[in-house]
Amino acid sequence: MTISEWLQQESTEISRLDAELILTHFLDVSDRSYLVAHADEQLPNTQAIDSFAERRASGEPLAYILGYREFYGRRFFVTPDVLIPRPETETIIDIVKAQRPDKILDVGTGSGCIAITLALELPDARVSALDISNDALEIAQKNAAHHSAKVDFHKSNLLDNYQPEPGTLIIANLPYVDTNWDWLDHKSLDFEPSLALYAEQGGLELIYRLIDQAPANCKLLLEAVPCQHEAIINYAQAKYPNGSTKDYIISLSD
Repeated sequence: MTISEWLQQESTEISRLDAELILTHFLDVSDRSYLVAHADEQLPNTQAIDSFAERRASGEPLAYILGYREFYGRRFFVTPDVLIPRPETETIIDIVKAQRPDKILDVGTGSGCIAITLALELPDARVSALDISNDALEIAQKNAAHHSAKVDFHKSNLLDNYQPEPGTLIIANLPYVDTNWDWLDHKSLDFEPSLALYAEQGGLELIYRLIDQAPANCKLLLEAVPCQHEAIINYAQAKYPNGSTKDYIISLSD
């Protein structure tokens, strides 16, 4: 079977893009244009490739099938023990780079993509990262080693076992999904760790806990959906009346 024939066959079950990404992975080529230029090339054995396509057709995210995901122009290892990095989370990197803090703490680091990217983009900053999951920390440390990034990793349930220094920018892409949202793609999300996705109180339970734990004279940068923003800001301002919100950053102050 040729490359062209395999792509035509699999495109009836999965998207053309997914089929091409699976094939470039197996052929160990970085550019999908290779598939066009070598459309008549024979594939020696399609059994393993077919199995990946079947997994994708079942709804399993491509990142878990391939074992990696691109984030901010870099490749990060992922397993079902960590949340798959999302393109929208790259906005956090841009916001932090504009702030240029010297102390950064990533709470609920997962794959480590945020902390590692910031350590590489802001080499003068001191970056630490926390997670409650040993498996997630193992993946994050693997990614840090792969990118030669200097990040201090610690096991902690939010800030239970870690005290940030004053002036730290605390970043958190915590579980904020409400299981009752009717727009959720459960077929895809069911493959990801529920510990990293779902929270009570309309998805805000852990965000509220982090605000309660965060020391004064720190700043918070939190990822959430727009319908949650007002509730988060109101909660933070009620706890820290002298704090402020500006440019997506919640500044905490007594």
